[in-house]
Amino acid sequence: MSKVRIGMVGCGGFQRYRLGNVLKIAEAEVVGLADTEPEQIAKTKEAHPALHDVPVYADYKEMVQAGGIDAIMIATPHTQHVDQILFGFEHGLNVLCEKPLVTSVADAHRVIQARDKSGKVGMVSYQRHFQAEFRYIREKIASGEAGAFQYVAALQGQGWLRGCRGTWRHQKSLSGGGQLNDSGSHLLDVILWVSQQKVDRVTAFADNFDTEVDINSALSVKFKSGALGTFSIVGNGIGWYEDVTFFCEEMIFYARHGKLTMVDRKENKLVCEHLAGGSTPDKNFVDAILGKAECESPLECGLEVIRLTEAAWQSAEQDGQVVPVTA
Repeated sequence: MSKVRIGMVGCGGFQRYRLGNVLKIAEAEVVGLADTEPEQIAKTKEAHPALHDVPVYADYKEMVQAGGIDAIMIATPHTQHVDQILFGFEHGLNVLCEKPLVTSVADAHRVIQARDKSGKVGMVSYQRHFQAEFRYIREKIASGEAGAFQYVAALQGQGWLRGCRGTWRHQKSLSGGGQLNDSGSHLLDVILWVSQQKVDRVTAFADNFDTEVDINSALSVKFKSGALGTFSIVGNGIGWYEDVTFFCEEMIFYARHGKLTMVDRKENKLVCEHLAGGSTPDKNFVDAILGKAECESPLECGLEVIRLTEAAWQSAEQDGQVVPVTA
């Protein structure tokens, strides 16, 4: 295989952004666009004139069954992911899915089992795995240079309540949950991936405001290693703000909007604003299919995120009772 032939499942705003990355990959070819709304397909072709003659479908299953596809990239409402992922693997395709992978732990296990049975590449699109600053922190922790991981403090603020009002993201039947499982999914994932920790138990509170789903969430966690952490997910913010601090035995890492500051126990301070490296999930997906690279954001990352998320939802429903994070 010299080129990976890709069908796009969903043609909304994020998928149009993704196509900007995909079309730059020499080894990738977009061979189908599927969306239930013709307007979204029209917007996609307008944004990317190179796709003018690409076949379009109202049903992604018809696109897959038409043949000539090696992989699908999914960007649809969250509760639809599981069936689309399973359909892809059942038809011998490689699958890249936008976050969150799925909306329940049970479904995460289902898609992992389907991937293993198919022998294909399965990836969840966590782009922070490919950001240089997070890769740098992960390497320092994994090598032991930073010392034992001890604590993480994370805050994410976004105008998600107002910005998504009236959309499917506030409909639990389509989203499966609120801000914690939407933008918050990226935050939970990058902390678990960078620290290489697994959560043992969580206590959480949430405020839905006047919606069906969680908007603001406050989580306190204990990791299986004994380390601690706090996650503040604020969907009723203004604009966008995020900071994450990783406290290790020998180093502290302050990640703020793509900028990284590292301080060690001798109080040496290193400010990193332009770290080299990094790529995109899309490029890694294509490279993994072609055997040129390992998949750096496998479906197991989605499983770990939904394990924590599902336990946090249960804790919030029980007014902050401690809930174990199940397998």
